[in-house]
Amino acid sequence: MNSIVTSIIYILVSCIILIIAKGVYVRFLKYNMYKEIRSENYTAIVPYCGFLLGNAAILAGAFLGPESQNSFGGEFLYYILYAILGISLTLFSGFVAEKFILHKFNNTDEIVRDRNLGTAVIYFGIYIASGLIISACVSGDNPIYPSKVFGLLSTLAYYIMGMIFLVIFSKIHNLLIPYSLLDEIENDNAAVGISFAGNIIAISIILMKATLGDLGTWQQGLITYFIDISAIVLLLPSIRVLLDRIIVRNINITREIRNNNIAAGLGEAFVIIAFAILIFFMADFASIV
Repeated sequence: MNSIVTSIIYILVSCIILIIAKGVYVRFLKYNMYKEIRSENYTAIVPYCGFLLGNAAILAGAFLGPESQNSFGGEFLYYILYAILGISLTLFSGFVAEKFILHKFNNTDEIVRDRNLGTAVIYFGIYIASGLIISACVSGDNPIYPSKVFGLLSTLAYYIMGMIFLVIFSKIHNLLIPYSLLDEIENDNAAVGISFAGNIIAISIILMKATLGDLGTWQQGLITYFIDISAIVLLLPSIRVLLDRIIVRNINITREIRNNNIAAGLGEAFVIIAFAILIFFMADFASIV
């Protein structure tokens, strides 16, 4: 089939998938997103923005994934399957955020009643993180197990490991900061939420390194994956020191974030994301295996 025709078909179908994804997302929400938007509650749209971008990343990964000798119909079918799996897993990420990360308070009340930006932006970060991780999985190839079914299973496996690590990271992060993450979020500290969301997105960018491209055997993939996790554990304290001591020497960034200085929260979030992007393109974890 002509490549232009194929591209048009994929773009149109992807738009339809995103519209359906929005409908499913709204169906599972515990509040009326449209009503909140009409009342100018901007925090109600922030999680959806992350959900939308996360699913767009999944669709892009599925489209750019390895080509096979299958017909266009076969490839298109797997694209649809990846889309359904991606939407389902991204929705589940919201459940993970509610039950295992922001478990101390009612997330719906925080977003709707209190218009808590910190809570909303953490959902934004988790949806994007899950989308990036899944996108890396569906765009990779495996020369040992070339089956598309294996790709679906590996996507599910790496997603589960990624979510488990994000939950563990939330506990580690809480130990590294001189305040309670959940207490500050509940007290409407948007800067803390922005900072934490930036850390989550940075983690997902690094974890993409373990799953993007040729995975090789399960053993090689898992070894590389845990090397990435070790890099993350070492990266976070180092960047915080770098941020405090070099980049913003005249400002105590941690204290400013605790004081709900959104500029400080944005600064930390984007600095760590920037470092994660550098690691993504420059660090060759695969050569260690």
